Amino acid sequence: MNKTQRVHFLTAYTEYLWEQGIKTEEAYVGDASRFLRFLAGRATADDVTLFLRGNGHSTHYARRLRNNLRKFYEFATERLGIDNNPLA
Repeated sequence: MNKTQRVHFLTAYTEYLWEQGIKTEEAYVGDASRFLRFLAGRATADDVTLFLRGNGHSTHYARRLRNNLRKFYEFATERLGIDNNPLA
């Protein structure tokens, strides 16, 4: 796995925009963030299950990933105004 794949994808996207000479990366990242918020607000329990099953990793990793997603949705509902929580 290369460095870009390990970096948070919005950070990697910002770096990509910078490399492309796009100086308004803040607007681009803001747009991407709004799109991700849109997607997070529409995810279903089935979507989460498909994602967890599709990772092909160990049971321990899947459990950790589920816990991380649960924390993400706690954050999203408290701080981002996302009403949908497929893990509730």
